[in-house]
Amino acid sequence: MKIQFYGENCFEINGKDAKIVFDPNDKFPGKNLDFATNSGAFSANCEKLETKKILSIPGEFEISGVLVRGFYSRPENVVFKVVTDGIACAHFGSLEVRPSTEFFEKLGENVDVLLVNLNEKFGVKEAKDLMETFEPRYTIIGGDQSLFPKMVEAGAKVLEENSLTISQTSLSEDKSEIIILSA
Repeated sequence: MKIQFYGENCFEINGKDAKIVFDPNDKFPGKNLDFATNSGAFSANCEKLETKKILSIPGEFEISGVLVRGFYSRPENVVFKVVTDGIACAHFGSLEVRPSTEFFEKLGENVDVLLVNLNEKFGVKEAKDLMETFEPRYTIIGGDQSLFPKMVEAGAKVLEENSLTISQTSLSEDKSEIIILSA
């Protein structure tokens, strides 16, 4: 699976089964998608996409062989968890506070890749707390780039590329990486 960052909260996943975009922005080309998700804050950017489906509400869906589950973390934000290529990814949209224990129970423990978006209300401390809750193999940071230096101080590795390729064999039980991709 290839994960590509387009800035802000926008991540694309290119897997064997499907091409997915979370919270598309104006930089995202928007072509040949299986589906897009809209966590709530970026609905205007979904209108120009070439996609089979746009998900913006909670529920359980299967699109192009990919299981998708959406949950409200608060009334204005849907967290989406997808499983493709045998890897579970969760995109947390635009969090403002730590979700409830009930939310975490619904989402489930198995999350290999967290896509976390920093903002003025959900910063490094909150992101680290989220990582401790799930213990993912990878956490990929998006959102407010002015907060990225603080994330680097907390152990994030900055990559020159705007994409990262992950496979089941690259997921290590022993380590967890925090990654910042170039936009």
